[in-house]
Amino acid sequence: MKRLTLMYRKPDGNRTRTYRINIPEPVDTINPSELQSDMLLLKQLGVVPSDSEPDEARITETNVEILVNLIE
Repeated sequence: MKRLTLMYRKPDGNRTRTYRINIPEPVDTINPSELQSDMLLLKQLGVVPSDSEPDEARITETNVEILVNLIE
């Protein structure tokens, strides 16, 4: 399974809050400059707090291998 995670950071006093948007099964052809523009657009649309800043976008892939299946 593949997942795209968009991360935004917001200073909150002495700590930093992190907001994440997870997108399951993203397209394979992601253009980093377009993705950066899209992250800013999501902020403008109010999907994340307006005082947060786009920080990072990452792809995570998870592979599952069943070792034992006792009930079929």
